[in-house]
Amino acid sequence: MASLVMMVFIVLCIGGIVWRRWRRRHAYAMPVSREAPHETLAHQAFTHGNSCLAAGQFADAIAAFHRAREIDPKHPHVAGRLAEVERRQHAVSVTPLGNATVWTRRP
Repeated sequence: MASLVMMVFIVLCIGGIVWRRWRRRHAYAMPVSREAPHETLAHQAFTHGNSCLAAGQFADAIAAFHRAREIDPKHPHVAGRLAEVERRQHAVSVTPLGNATVWTRRP
């Protein structure tokens, strides 16, 4: 009788192990959508905008930030980065020539 109980216990344990492994394997093998999630696309556009801003490509940065806003309107930092692009654009356009020497001709 004890050997029968041990045999049932061993079979149930092995069955449980096999069942868990089967579930785990099928959980990773589920089909994944070919379309990336909106958050991922918005993040990629936002990062591209940051790269363009760092490189001084303001038109590309504005386009990328607007694309990120279209994909995910609730993205928390897009409005701030657009304001940063505008501020940097303005700073570049009005930067005075600080070390420029004005040459005048004296008679």
